[in-house]
Amino acid sequence: MKLIKKPIIFLLGPTASGKTDWAINWQNQFEVLEIISVDSVMVYKECNVGSAKPSNAILKKHPHHLVNHVSLDSIFSVADFYDSAMKIINDIHARDKIPLMVGGSMMYFNILKTGMSTLPPADRILREDLEKKILINGVDALHEDLKRLDPEAAKNIDSHDSQRIVRAIEIITSTGRSLNENLLSEQTGELKEKYTLIEFGIFPEDRAKLHERIESRQETLVGEKLLEEITNIQNIFDLSAEHPAMKAINYRQGLQVVEGKLEKSKLFEKSLFATRQFAKRQCTWMRGWKNLIYFDLHQAEQAAEQLKKQLNLLEIV
Repeated sequence: MKLIKKPIIFLLGPTASGKTDWAINWQNQFEVLEIISVDSVMVYKECNVGSAKPSNAILKKHPHHLVNHVSLDSIFSVADFYDSAMKIINDIHARDKIPLMVGGSMMYFNILKTGMSTLPPADRILREDLEKKILINGVDALHEDLKRLDPEAAKNIDSHDSQRIVRAIEIITSTGRSLNENLLSEQTGELKEKYTLIEFGIFPEDRAKLHERIESRQETLVGEKLLEEITNIQNIFDLSAEHPAMKAINYRQGLQVVEGKLEKSKLFEKSLFATRQFAKRQCTWMRGWKNLIYFDLHQAEQAAEQLKKQLNLLEIV
């Protein structure tokens, strides 16, 4: 590629909008593409059923970077995603290929696009101490600690969001500065400063069509296989309900069933409602996304044609 700015392709979309199918179709047409998953749950090796992870056969034929990347005995943070994704992007470009970033984790996409503050890395010892405090005294007690350290940060973080509370305390303790001061500190550069961004979005014009897809797919995501998967996960890892994977849709509701906190008959209904709400939030993110080229659910061929034009302009295909 004889480009000063090498390209990166984004493919955003709400859950069940067909992102994986589009990505595979594009890769079949343009061999130069390598897929990077932008998903906060598929990254875990053990989360297969409830994450709608592509089958092993598909992953073998169409490898997805950052799928099955870590195990559940660790927590994959936003910072971990950023660092891993940037390394993979550089590796793909070194092979004269193009990264195709596909997923529905809008926060991950946003961090990639805008850059992230140069925040301190996770402190494993401190994190373990804070997580023990949650187990003994509850997350509310930890939120009170945050309130004493940084009242402004505590005001902006939900008192039950243990992951963000732990990370905030970690940052404040490590740097001796408020969370806001850290967030406003020097940031990594935006991707557009270094790369040519081609940004596509699958955006349903008729929300009812997306809801139909969600409901149809939901039947395959929640049921006995999901409950078996969660039971196996708990037997091996004994995860807290506060682990990011266990807070994810389908896993959160499934864990409640496994722990006897939710009737099995309510699993489908509860997970379906949560998924629809999640899709609504994803669409809200996309509405405010600058430079996004929008396509409806059924416009896969038109999107592929547009991508071909974009790549032709860059003299890649």
